[in-house]
Amino acid sequence: MKKLLFLMTLIVSFVAYGAPVRPAPAPSRPAPSRPAPSRPAPSRPAPSRPAPSRPASQPHQNHTATPHNTAQHNDRTAQHNDRTAQNNQRNADRDKRNADRNAAKAHTNSVRNENKARHNLNKQRHNDYRSARSAYRNGRFNDRYYGAHFGAAHAVAFSTPGLWVGTPYASPFWWGGFQWGFGPGIFWPSAWGMGDGVYIEYLPGVGYVLANPAFPDTTLPLVADVDAQPVDEPDLQ
Repeated sequence: MKKLLFLMTLIVSFVAYGAPVRPAPAPSRPAPSRPAPSRPAPSRPAPSRPAPSRPASQPHQNHTATPHNTAQHNDRTAQHNDRTAQNNQRNADRDKRNADRNAAKAHTNSVRNENKARHNLNKQRHNDYRSARSAYRNGRFNDRYYGAHFGAAHAVAFSTPGLWVGTPYASPFWWGGFQWGFGPGIFWPSAWGMGDGVYIEYLPGVGYVLANPAFPDTTLPLVADVDAQPVDEPDLQ
């Protein structure tokens, strides 16, 4: 009897508390669905439409240019040619202006360079005159200045540019910082020619003379004008 009562109590306890709870299984993810391959829809031939038939009474249009179209084409061609001519004229005018501007600029630069050379020459002449004036005492130059500018070592053909100022075969002329002139009644000997080398030398008891190595027996007396100032070359305009 006790065993039966124990067994019933055990059954009632089991029923009251129930069986042990088991964890619910995790929900399974559904497999990704793949789109079914699409099949191209069967192409259906487009319904053919019959070409519109032209009535027999309507002839085929002829595309031959009419006089009106020809006139328009000629007008457009003439307008195009006019525009082209105007553009060419503008380009020619522009090129001429540029050429004139460049020529004026080149002339200005040339005049500027020439005037600069003249200024340098005038400055050199004044410097030479001051040096000669300071070296000239009692009618003659000192030995140092004379040896640097005069004598047979400084023979010059007067046709050589830059060495003579003036015309040596006619007085007056500049040489060695001074203005020189031939004595009264003295003229350039025709036998000397115009390309012979000449030089100024000092002869005791005579003074300064113009000598020619080819004619040692002939000299031209010279007079030095110590008060003559160099004349500046004017600027070009």
